[in-house]
Amino acid sequence: MPIFDRNNPTDLKAIAEAQQFTVECLERYQLCKSKLDNLNKQAVRHWLERLPAEQREKCRVTLNNIMATRQQKGKKHV
Repeated sequence: MPIFDRNNPTDLKAIAEAQQFTVECLERYQLCKSKLDNLNKQAVRHWLERLPAEQREKCRVTLNNIMATRQQKGKKHV
């Protein structure tokens, strides 16, 4: 049984918000991953410092999650 009813305007709004959130998360992940792959640790820190506070915190969480995953896989990190 579906969680959302596509005929219900409230559910359609929730679906659209969830899709937008997913897009934002993917874009942030790709940006953070590219910074980790191409910059050294100090440059990543400087990049983070230049971001607005709300975006900086979201990116910090994303970066920490990427690093934790890399460490679990045994990959070398920056």
